Amino acid sequence: MTPQQLVQEVSQLFTLPDVAIRLNELIAAPDSSTGDLVEVVQLDPGLAAAVLKLANSAHYGLATRVDSIPRAIAVIGERELQVMAMATSVTTTFRGLPADLVDMATFWDNSVTCGVIARLLGRRCRIPKTEQLFLAGLLHAVGRLVFYARRPDEYRAQLGAAEAPDEPALAAAERRVFGFDYATLGAALLKSWNLPVMLQVLVACQLRPGEATDCAREAALLHVANTVAAGLSPTLKGVAASQAGQADFDSAAWALLGLDEAVLAEVVQEASSQSLEILAIINPCAAVIY
Repeated sequence: MTPQQLVQEVSQLFTLPDVAIRLNELIAAPDSSTGDLVEVVQLDPGLAAAVLKLANSAHYGLATRVDSIPRAIAVIGERELQVMAMATSVTTTFRGLPADLVDMATFWDNSVTCGVIARLLGRRCRIPKTEQLFLAGLLHAVGRLVFYARRPDEYRAQLGAAEAPDEPALAAAERRVFGFDYATLGAALLKSWNLPVMLQVLVACQLRPGEATDCAREAALLHVANTVAAGLSPTLKGVAASQAGQADFDSAAWALLGLDEAVLAEVVQEASSQSLEILAIINPCAAVIY
């Protein structure tokens, strides 16, 4: 079995909604207009509501309420629109997974937190297009959902085979049982969705950032964000900032970022409020875990 074969098994089950595909195409097209984007967004009530909520969120701090899609897109911009479309799409794409293997509310909390931490670290590293980093964090663990959907029995067995209840041990157990881990499988799923190559590379290399030669700093950043987010849970967010420096990530990856360790505590504290706000917009059911 290969990652591609397993992805093929879920090709009809896990597909991106047409609105996300169309928006990706329009934003990539040099001749598209804001009117084109507005037309697509208005066809999806869920996305339209999310865009309006984001434009009216504390993040933008506007004095007057935004009550139209054209105005909302003007406020948040095309890149944030693309992020919001992907975020709302993926949270509705994965349904009916075994509840004993995954709590979807907690899963999306971790994914959004990883994305927010990646974006915040990216800004401190002065990396451009941090929206891509957020998407990489948001999508970093979707490969695990494919395992849950298509190989639940094998996954239950390998949970017991893991040497410890942490991410590195679980990924190692995946490689022993399946021959590849969730990172490789997730990258294969993103490729099947025709998402940007950089996103595929970042997700594929999140556990082994040294393999991402063309985007080394971005891969190192996602690795750190993933490791830090994995050490957080919704019940620990209020106290986790003081423990952020204890995260067990690759030292070479951290060195590549050139940041002081004190930055991690700041980022975790800032990410706690931002991730909650984003969760409340894209997946309100997940926000109730708080």
